[in-house]
Amino acid sequence: MAKLLHLVHVNLQKMKKVYIIIGSLVALATSAYALNACTNAKQSVTADEQPVDLNAPKSTETAAEGGTITTAEFDKLIKGDKLTMVDFYTTWCGPCKRMAPSVVKVKTDMATVVNVLQIDAEAQMDISGRYNIEAYPTLVFFKKGQVVGNVIGLQSYEQIVEYVNKLK
Repeated sequence: MAKLLHLVHVNLQKMKKVYIIIGSLVALATSAYALNACTNAKQSVTADEQPVDLNAPKSTETAAEGGTITTAEFDKLIKGDKLTMVDFYTTWCGPCKRMAPSVVKVKTDMATVVNVLQIDAEAQMDISGRYNIEAYPTLVFFKKGQVVGNVIGLQSYEQIVEYVNKLK
């Protein structure tokens, strides 16, 4: 009986080590997946896009004069009948900085069709926290206060325009 108990104990210790290894691998895979959109995002850009200084800071846009958007302004814009596209980015994210000119171009070219906001997700956790943003850049599209679509990862100007036209 003592031998049997000893064997059970030894096997339980081995199983415990296996579970620890499996748990570590799952945690590693989950972390890699979460970082994928920012570090290994699809790098499709068009020839007409200008090179971007990846160290240049971005500013958060408001509907009016620029600067940080308030929660009240944000809520008012997303509740309108007009489509609103929100670019959730971080200042340290290379793909976010590469996509910024395309977002600004959409804001300029399609102003009659879509409101465009750029939100620093880390600086404005009160807004980004509502939508469980897990990867950067993330585009979230709103109509009448409801999320009608979202896209994760680097997008070209053409891809963003396609999403806007589909959702308008």
